[in-house]
Amino acid sequence: MDVATALGLFALAAMVGTYGTVIGAGGGFVLIPGMVLLFGFEGVEAVGTGAVALAVIGATGAAAYDRQGLVARPVAGWFALGAVPIALLAGWQLAGRVDSDLFIAVLGFLLIGLAVFVLVVHSRRGVAPEERPTQRGPLLGLGGAIGLLSGMFGVGGGLLTVPFMARVQRMGPHRAAATTAATSMTTGAAGSVGHALAGNVRWGSAAVMIAGAIVGSLTGARLAGRMSERVVLALLAAGLVAAGVPLIVRAL
Repeated sequence: MDVATALGLFALAAMVGTYGTVIGAGGGFVLIPGMVLLFGFEGVEAVGTGAVALAVIGATGAAAYDRQGLVARPVAGWFALGAVPIALLAGWQLAGRVDSDLFIAVLGFLLIGLAVFVLVVHSRRGVAPEERPTQRGPLLGLGGAIGLLSGMFGVGGGLLTVPFMARVQRMGPHRAAATTAATSMTTGAAGSVGHALAGNVRWGSAAVMIAGAIVGSLTGARLAGRMSERVVLALLAAGLVAAGVPLIVRAL
């Protein structure tokens, strides 16, 4: 890996760390396509290597949020029970079985679908009256679904989990983002282990991206909450479309 590539990967991870921590959605939907389109990673290698950086983004952001008392630990724990084994299995046994071009095309369409989901769900969300006790069954179920998405494609977790926390747990936006960062940490770590076992991680690239992710996620934790929800929503949808369309064009 040459110096220019290393600096590029560092910058990409730092940008995603800042962005993903601020919006509470992890940023995998930017990181993985960026690795494929800008640095020539194969789909499954991008997911495997990116999963390591995303786990660090989640861990750094979750630690910063937890120091502020914003993470609902029991909620994150029950979510992890559903997500961790599925994410590990998906990264280890499933992701590498999909043809590379098909993998990239499916990822592109998944991002477009998530953009529509984000717009629809956020436009219907009302003001939460009071936070609910831990909803164990729904958390286990969503955790399993997110574990599959995250382990296979490295995306989807925060985009689905933040509105879930707002609707089902009735969390405010900052607490939902903080708790989602904690769930992203555990799910990303499990997916990383699975991809490492399958040989899908480029460790040299991962080390550079970890450094960038730490810088970015610490910056994002300080900036969190300063943007309006409308701006965050627009950035989410635009980012998903901008990342998804080039992947579909590349694969087809």
